[in-house]
Order: sequence, then C-alpha cells, then structure tokens
Amino acid sequence: MAKLKLASETAGDELKAANQRLEELQRVNAQLEEKIEQLTLASHYKAQFLAGMSHELRTPLNSLLILARLLVDNPEKNLKPKQVEYAKTIHAAGSDLLALIGDVVDLAKIESGGVLLDFESARVSELVDYVERTFRRVALDRGLQFEIAIGEGVPATLRTDLKRLQQILKNLLSNAFKFTERGKVSLTIAPAASPGQPGLEGEFGVLAFAVEDTGIGIPESQRDAIFEAFRPGVGGAHYRGTGLGLSICRQLTRLLGGEIRVESTAGAGSRFTLYLPIKPGAESGTRKPAHAPAPVAPAPENAAGLPRLGAGLAGRKILIIDDDIRNIFALTGALEEHGIKVMDAENGKAGLELLQRQADIDAVLMDMMMPDLDGFDSIRLIRGLKQFRELPIIAVTARAMKGDREKCIAAGATDYIAKPVSVSHLLSLLKAWLVR
Repeated sequence: MAKLKLASETAGDELKAANQRLEELQRVNAQLEEKIEQLTLASHYKAQFLAGMSHELRTPLNSLLILARLLVDNPEKNLKPKQVEYAKTIHAAGSDLLALIGDVVDLAKIESGGVLLDFESARVSELVDYVERTFRRVALDRGLQFEIAIGEGVPATLRTDLKRLQQILKNLLSNAFKFTERGKVSLTIAPAASPGQPGLEGEFGVLAFAVEDTGIGIPESQRDAIFEAFRPGVGGAHYRGTGLGLSICRQLTRLLGGEIRVESTAGAGSRFTLYLPIKPGAESGTRKPAHAPAPVAPAPENAAGLPRLGAGLAGRKILIIDDDIRNIFALTGALEEHGIKVMDAENGKAGLELLQRQADIDAVLMDMMMPDLDGFDSIRLIRGLKQFRELPIIAVTARAMKGDREKCIAAGATDYIAKPVSVSHLLSLLKAWLVR
C-alpha cells in the first residue's frame, strides 16, 4: 500500500511538473507570437517610411537634376566655362544623393525579404554590351585601360535576374574604377570550378565574373568588413562612401544562388569574383502588351555627346499635371529645348478640364502623388471619357518601389517613369508613343 501511495504521489508530481512545463511553453509561444506581430508591424511601418522617404527626396531631386543638366548643356552658350563646371558639380552631387537613396531602399527591401527576383533568359552578349556602354567612357575619362574578356565555354544565355546581375557588376566595376588611379580594370567571364558554396554544384556548372583592378588593394584585416553595411571603406577619407554597395552585392548574389569572393594585395589591386550557377537559358514567359511601342533606334549624338532623342517631337503638345511647381518648371524647360509645346495643370481636376478644352494635346505627363484627386483617380477619370481612351498618359512619380509601375499601368497609364526623371529616357518614351 505504501508503494502504491508513493507511486501515486510521484505520478502526481510528474503530472504537475508536466503541466507547469506546458504552461511555460504556452507563455513562451504567446510571447513569440507577440514579438512576430510586433516585427511584422515594424516591417510594415518601415516599408511605409521608406516609400514616403523615397518620394519626398526624389521629388526635389527631380527639378534639381533636370535644371542642372540644362545648365551643363548650356544650349544658348551664354554661361562661362566656370559656371558650367559649377552646374556639373551640382548635377554630380544630386546624382550621388540619388544613388544613396536607391542603396538605402535596396538594403531595406533585401533585409525585409521584399526583393522579388525575375529569373529569365539573359544573353551574355547583352550583359557585355551593358558593361561596355556604362564604363567605356569612365575608363577614357580616368585614363585607364578597360578590358572585357569572354572565356571558352561560356554559354550564350543563362537563366538569372538580369537587372540584379547588372546591378552587382555595376557596383563591383564602379568600385574598381573608384580605387584605381593608374593601370587597368578588367571583367572576365568564364566557366569555373565551384568555390564550395552549397547550391553552386549544379549539373550545368558555374560561371565566374571576375572584376580585377590595379588599384590600392585591400588590407587583409579589412576584407571581411567591406561587405558589412555602413562600415567605412578602404582608402581613408580620400575615398568616401556609405559602405552599402558591397553589402547589397553580397546579399543579391546569395539571392541569385551565388557567392562573391575577394582576393587582394594592399597596394597591388583587387580581384572580386562573382560565382553564379549556370542554368539553361529558357525563354522568359513574360509577355509584352499587344499595344507596346516598337523599339526606338539609337539617335545620333550632339556635340555634347547627348542623344538627340527629341527629333520628331517638335510641335507636339504635352500636358503636365503636377502639384509641384518646381517639377513643372524643370520639365517645361527641358521639353521646350526640343521644340515641344507644354501646358500644365496643378491638379487632376484642372488637368481634366484642360483636356476637354484642348482637343489637340498629344500626351499627358501625370504626377501620381497629388492631394485630393491623385494621379490614379485622375487617369481613371480620363480613361472614362471615350475620346481619351487611347491618349498616351505617362505616369511620372517619385514612388519607385517594387510594384509601383504595375499599379500605374493597372490604373490606365500607358507607361511609367520614376523621378528624378532622366530627360533622355522621357524623350525616348514620348517618341516611342508619338512618333510612328
């Protein structure tokens, strides 16, 4: 009897302990769920903040960069050389700020899991052309040799996110030119053995993109730190930067299933190698709209080296709908330089009324972020009128987050361009839709 009583008491103690453990686990789970909700909410607020920050910073940058570009071009030849240099400095500083905004937004999207990759068939020759166009002038300006080599066995296509691959290579090459005072910078693309990264031993092998320079090199003690966000880079104050570029490169590379390795000798240059798995380059399933304009052939360049993309647009009438007078002023100045007639309205309601009075307007540039009647509702109202269903409407917006283009197109926009507006890009769009 005593043994039964002892066993019963022992079982009771074990049951009580089990219940206590269960209660503790339930409390821990409840705390974890609460933390997850808090993190989700924080991520939501962070995304909202970044979208708002991007809009608020890109809007004034739009007018700054456009007007600075006009001063640099000096079409009336009434500025002194020193004044043109001042304008170049303003434009360069604005461009640097724009790049910083893009880096901060990219890093936040990666960290929050908000980056969606678009894997498609990418031609290696297209990638090489992009690198050549982007960096040949940089090499000439800096007095450096620039070589691109394609090794034997490189496939004609690979399946990857071409935009993100271009972003990685652009950053690696920009750093190479930045830290190289003399000598050369090179890009070599060739099949390679796997660096040992899990997931890179695919049946189709590995492709290596090696960016090499004869620059200042990286001390061994700093080679790991250069991939950390916001860590100061090598070279001291002479080579300033935010420390975001390589961090973004490494994280994008991992999203693409690859790896980046660095070899360097202080004072003797560096070699950054991007390893990506080779996958069959099947054609992308993405379809273009049936009404998409035909590609515009490259236009001849003017004396300043800028494309004459305004050819054929002289006399066209464009309506700008924007509540920011700075943007209207800047865009008007840029378009009028190409003989385009510009009208403007400060909100969607005024724009719609103007359209109904002026039947000969050829296209509309619509700001999407306006008080009261925003660009989305304005476009829907315009499209609701039979005579404007085919009118080219280009959404012009500082909202450049993932999915913003799709939202504009879904609202009825014909095309989309993000602020700060590249005038050459805008002219290309206008020509594509107006010059047949």
